Amino acid sequence: MLKQLILQKLVRGNIWGGKHIPLDFVTNGIPEHYRNTHHGKKAVEKAVKALIQDAWVLILIKKTGKGSSSHLSLNPRKVSEIKHYLENVPS
Repeated sequence: MLKQLILQKLVRGNIWGGKHIPLDFVTNGIPEHYRNTHHGKKAVEKAVKALIQDAWVLILIKKTGKGSSSHLSLNPRKVSEIKHYLENVPS
């Protein structure tokens, strides 16, 4: 379910390839009971890691004025796989 939410947010925002979004913005779209509990935070981290390992999501480390932050974007080479997954996952 979390993988689906993350992918939907990125697809809806048209975040493909060179266009990226901070990881914090992505996690803000996840329900509060996941964001505010220890178990939920681990589940979100696990879902993001799974997406990165499947090569559906690319992670970029961007330097900011306060250090660095992780940015995510969808892999444009996996468009068909991502759309197929989103169409076949029950709501």
